[in-house]
Amino acid sequence: MTRSALRRTVAMIGAGGALAGAVVAGAGVAAAAEVPAYGNVRYVFCSDVQADNEITYYDALGKRDEVVTLTDPMEGDRWCRNVDAFFVKKSYIWSAIAHPEARYAYAAVYVNGKLVARDEDRSTYGYASAHAM
Repeated sequence: MTRSALRRTVAMIGAGGALAGAVVAGAGVAAAAEVPAYGNVRYVFCSDVQADNEITYYDALGKRDEVVTLTDPMEGDRWCRNVDAFFVKKSYIWSAIAHPEARYAYAAVYVNGKLVARDEDRSTYGYASAHAM
């Protein structure tokens, strides 16, 4: 292979790698819920364990990681909690809940009153986690 052919091959491989990186990076954004400017968000977190749930969500100041007690009793020995947020700028968000002893976990994201993402996990052995993207 000549030197110029080798350079072209290396350049094509590099361009392909850059394209693949852009596709992967774009997929990361597409996996998050979109919030328009001046959007209202309601996060819903549920578990069958009331205390010490690890939740993750976003508000206008950025990512929040908290350990919380779920305060709203639901049917089937489950507990829930809502968190409301307001976004001035267009944003991409997600939420999650996990507990090492939970056999059930649920996370949902509502944007301007419409359900845009949800996840539910049932675990036989514990450590249920749900990620709403």
